[in-house]
Parts: sequence; structure tokens; C-alpha cells
Amino acid sequence: MTINKHFLHQDYAYRPAPESYQLLKPDPSQLDECAEFAESLSDARDRFIANGIRRIILVHGTMVGTDALGWYGHWERVFPWFSRKMKRTYKKLVDTISGDRGNYDEGFLLAFRNGMTSSDARESIAVDRLEWTGENHHLGRADAAVKLCHRLLDCHEANERVMLWGHSHAGNVFAIGTQLLQASDEGNLLLLSRFFHASSFFHEATGRIDLSEWDRLHARLVDYANRREAVSPAEIVTFGTPIRYGWPEPQRAQLHHFVNHETSDNSPLYRGQWPTNSQQWVRSIKGEAGDFIQLAFIAGSDFPPAYWSRSAWRANRWLGRLFERSYKNRDRSANLRNALRVGEHGYVTLVDYGSLDPRARECCGHSIYTDARWLTFHANCVAQRI
Repeated sequence: MTINKHFLHQDYAYRPAPESYQLLKPDPSQLDECAEFAESLSDARDRFIANGIRRIILVHGTMVGTDALGWYGHWERVFPWFSRKMKRTYKKLVDTISGDRGNYDEGFLLAFRNGMTSSDARESIAVDRLEWTGENHHLGRADAAVKLCHRLLDCHEANERVMLWGHSHAGNVFAIGTQLLQASDEGNLLLLSRFFHASSFFHEATGRIDLSEWDRLHARLVDYANRREAVSPAEIVTFGTPIRYGWPEPQRAQLHHFVNHETSDNSPLYRGQWPTNSQQWVRSIKGEAGDFIQLAFIAGSDFPPAYWSRSAWRANRWLGRLFERSYKNRDRSANLRNALRVGEHGYVTLVDYGSLDPRARECCGHSIYTDARWLTFHANCVAQRI
């Protein structure tokens, strides 16, 4: 599969090279119980600044966004004020219930900002969040990628180098966005045209996606392609991202993944353990075998768009054909049994969080990454490799 007509997709039968991943068992001193992040993150901040980073954007994953089931967007054409209010209310509710478990809440954002702020404004890094619906399908992630690309192009035009931190499927939002930017860099107007064709299934009155935002991004990327102007790759860090979409070649050297992993005697280090009996299923759901969500939500695990929207169904199906090859049920079963922790692209840090922190097992082992106590550990690991 080439980038000429389709997006890149990762191979589930892939065997990673040993130098593409490592296993870390953190020391208790690396779990930061201190609230003084300005001090604990100062070394990482200095390293980021030395490498030109001026802005960090946090992006949440699936189900903790503004419209995880895709309901409220469909009401916008009739009750736009009510739709927007429900999205804000839903996000506040999610933040209140989940806190920093699998979610970049306000506390995490403030801690990160505090750590990236220096008394000298020239030595500080801005930290922002980008919110999206959090829907678990191609269309939801594509719509988030459109928002992300606008932010990245704005930063490029302001001469700001960016680092992206993304939990769960936010990493796959990054993969779509970077492939769109790479298609523009290569002048691949065919791929851009095929992607933006998905918006043609909607009309302005539906309110399901922001068509003006999609059209504006298409025009911006075509303009970049015609001028042969390249957008510098961002530094990208993902946490517990299921292996789905591929990454363009220029991005892979600036791509770092973290995965919650507990070793098994029966599996190679780069694989988790896919449950095959009731006892293993109980362990996996309890998060005792590492991040089960990262293993389970690969290709074929999407939820359908809201059932009453024929346009959303058609657009999602079109994007699915563009993003991923077709899998039969037996192929999906084989892919799940492969239980890959390490994909084809980027450097992976497998972390045995559970050996130190019992909260690593919450939410099937998928929520530990956004715990602010691990922020210094993550930032220092990235700083050492940047």
C-alpha cells in the first residue's frame, strides 16, 4: 500500500527490530509526588527549549471528548445553541468524573504549564489543549485531524516548533494529520482530494462536521502543495495508542510511544498477552497484564456513527477504505492474537507502571499515562531522546 492513493496502515504481522523499543521498570524516586512541577520539570524544559520547542499541545483520546457518541452534533442544524451547550456540559461532566484518569484535565494542564514556565518568558513553553468529539470511528478522528492540521499550520506560519502529546486514539489523530501534511509536502493532490471528498457526503445544514473548516484546510494544503512549501514535522509523543494508522517517513524519527506493559513468560517482549481463557480475560480486564485497551482497539474495533445519520455512515465508510485495508473476521482475530505492543514506526518505551503504582491497573490499564504524578518521568524520558 502506497501513499499515492491510500493512507499508510501498520502491519500486524510486523516483527520490530530490538533497537526500536525498550522496557523500563521505573524507580520509586521517578514517581513524582511533589506538586512543585516548575522545579521537577526544569531539566526537561531546558532540553525542549534547546531543541526549539515553543508550544506543547495536549490531545485527549476516545470517549472523553465533547460528543463521544456523536449525538449532539446532529442537533446543531435545528438547535445550534442547545448542541453547543450540551457539548460543553458533556465535557465538563467527563472531566469531573474521570479527572486525570485517561484524560488531560485542568489539573494536568496547569501542572504541565507550571513546569514549562520560567521566570524568563523567553525560556518558557506554552502548553495548550485541543478538544475533539472523542468518537471511536474514522470520521471522528478525521474531523479531529482537520482541527489539528489548522493548529499545526498556524504554528508553522508563526515559526513555532510544536510538540504533541496524545493519549489513546489521539495518536491516530496525529497519524492522519501528519499524513495529510506529508501529502501536501509531496504535492500529492490526489490523496488530498480523496480525503476531503468525505465532506461531500454532508451539506452545510447538517452541522455534523464543520464543513467550512474542512474546505479551508483543503485550500490551505493545496496552496502549500502548489508552493512546494514543507511543514516541519512536530515532535510527537503518544500514550497507549492502539496500533492503527501508519506514519509518513519524515515523522518517524520524531515519534515516541509509551505503552503500559507487563512481561509474560510466553510472549516476546514486544507483544502483550491476548486472553484465551476466562482467567486471562479477568486479568486483562483488571489491567494486570498491562494496557488491554491498547491491544484491543485496533482495526475493526470502531463503533458506528450515530445510526440516524446516513451521511456520517457514508463518509465513515469512505474514510475506512482510504485509511485501512479490508479485514475479514478471521484476519481480525489473528491480528488480536498477535497482541502487538510495538508498531512499525517510532520508538516505543514499554513501561512496567504496575510494579510501582497500583493505579496503573485502572480502566483496563489504560489510564495511568495522564496521571500528573508520572508527568516528570514522561517528560524526562522524552527529553533524553529528543
